[in-house]
Amino acid sequence: MLPEMSAMPMDFLRPLWLLGLIVIFVFSLLRFKNSSKAEHQGLIAPHLSANIVSKAGHSKTHFWAFNSLAVIACIALAGPTWRSIEMPVYEMEKAQVIVFDLSYSMFATDIKPNRLSQAKFKAIDLIKQWSEGEKAMIAYAGDAFTVAPLTRDGNAIINHIPHLSPDIMPVRGSRADLALKKAIELLKNAGYTQGHIVFISDDITEQQSQEMQEILKGEDWIVSILAVATEQGAPITLPNGSLLKSDSGEIIVPKLSGQPLYDIAQASNGLYLTSRNDSSDINQLGSYYDNIKQTRKNESEQAASDQFSIDDGYWLSFLLLPLFLLLFRKGVFFALLLAVYLPLSSPPLEAAENTLVEKTEDSIWKNDQQNAYDAYQDEDYQRASELYETPLEQANALYKNKQYDQALEKFDQAIKQQPDNADTFYNQGNNFAQLQQLDKAIEAYDNALAIDPAMKQAAENKGVIKQIQEQQKDQQKQQQNKDKKQDKQQKKDDQNQQDQQQDSDQDKQQKEQEQQDSEQDKQQKDSEKQESQKQSEQDKKQAEQQSQNEKEQQAQEEKEQQQKQQQAEQDKQQQENKQDEQPAQPLSESDEESNQELEALPNWLKNMPDDPSILLRRKMQIEYQKRNQSQPVKQKTNNGVIW
Repeated sequence: MLPEMSAMPMDFLRPLWLLGLIVIFVFSLLRFKNSSKAEHQGLIAPHLSANIVSKAGHSKTHFWAFNSLAVIACIALAGPTWRSIEMPVYEMEKAQVIVFDLSYSMFATDIKPNRLSQAKFKAIDLIKQWSEGEKAMIAYAGDAFTVAPLTRDGNAIINHIPHLSPDIMPVRGSRADLALKKAIELLKNAGYTQGHIVFISDDITEQQSQEMQEILKGEDWIVSILAVATEQGAPITLPNGSLLKSDSGEIIVPKLSGQPLYDIAQASNGLYLTSRNDSSDINQLGSYYDNIKQTRKNESEQAASDQFSIDDGYWLSFLLLPLFLLLFRKGVFFALLLAVYLPLSSPPLEAAENTLVEKTEDSIWKNDQQNAYDAYQDEDYQRASELYETPLEQANALYKNKQYDQALEKFDQAIKQQPDNADTFYNQGNNFAQLQQLDKAIEAYDNALAIDPAMKQAAENKGVIKQIQEQQKDQQKQQQNKDKKQDKQQKKDDQNQQDQQQDSDQDKQQKEQEQQDSEQDKQQKDSEKQESQKQSEQDKKQAEQQSQNEKEQQAQEEKEQQQKQQQAEQDKQQQENKQDEQPAQPLSESDEESNQELEALPNWLKNMPDDPSILLRRKMQIEYQKRNQSQPVKQKTNNGVIW
């Protein structure tokens, strides 16, 4: 965008040069007196000098030519100006928001497969069409929620679109007016005062249309609408296959009423389109904001500008040329030209780390103000801050160079010189904001608004700073609550650790007692075993004696012995079978360990859902609950529409 010039009353950029007119007047007066004395005072009588002494014929001409040349040169050096140029300082990029209707009427099947599916495809194509700038998405039903904040990454928004459904909304209805307020709030919080808001919806009531037009009155927001519906309408088929009915049992057939939608778009200079089978509607919406920016001034950027005066003294050089011709004798012109050129021919040098570095040579045909302006245009803000003369211009250049501390000093000087300049206080507030001195920034904005109450930028920036302060306070409170919870948890852990230590001591004592009891039992069993062995030996001796005495019973005993051997072999085989089955036991133990690890996981991790739509629904439910606690949403009778 080219700088815009404007006319202004005549002024002088360097008025001190006008003091040279006094010097010229005094010098001319003294010279005139000396010349008159020379005529009347001399060694030759006056009646003889007129015939003897010859006077230079052009002396008076040269006198007046030199004086005129000096007067014009002083005026030119004073820097007369009657024009100014407006140079943009701050720029704002474009931002666009999609507002998605998630009322149950979007399940209507007049557009195949239904309105909701078609709207999702259109939203994805539109985000892909917006390749530049920041974009966001808001979904609404009985209330409005931010699905994705402002971002340059379109894929971050597209990933949410397949999971959008009326089932995830915490409250039924169709409150497009709340969605518009939410979109404007989102843009303002990001620092925008202009933007493009696109509604993808099937209907807006006449009452909501009037309320939305009141919101947009006097604002620069452009609202376009893509209507995803037909005038014939169709029943609403729910996901379970049933048709949505009214309280009286009648099947609801939502139809498109285009007039309220058209009125909203017309009031904000937006675009109203109905959904089409091809991509022509998306192409128009995607390029509409870029096209309208070219025809509306400052549509895509907000500029806070400074007026820079133009030095028009060079026009007087055309008056100096004829006077120079009168001095074009005896080398006077060349001597003056050489005296002026020599000081300007050598570029200034400065020492930097024991080396000589040549600075950028400024134009000798421009003054410091013009050279500073050129340096500012070339983004050489450091050089511009050195060449500018007024503190406000120096402060602006230092601010652009991110030298906020130095700029703050210059802003203070500028305020002392011009205490009634609202722009100076506004720029000082921006500088305080960059230094994170939020209270001082708010005070500076208040001073700017006290001088100029109509300054929207100061009011908006003040609101943004207050929101940042509230967020910082909330973060501090959250951190304090978190620290308190950690302290409580630490105390609880210490108490649990003490209890566990006591329990472990008791368990240790109990184990020692059990170990003593087991040793006593073992000794008792050993004594019983020894007694049983003695008894068995006695029985064996008795058996041998009986075997010797009773030979008839020997055969019977052998049979019994064979039976015992068979029984022993069977027992042995059973034991081997049991040993073969034992390796399966470690598997059950590992299963128990895995179950224990699963039980040890935190509940939020075990219960985390895999469906993104569930996460989105829970996010909206939590936000809706918090919103109702702090500032309840005033719902209408049917909340927009009954479905």
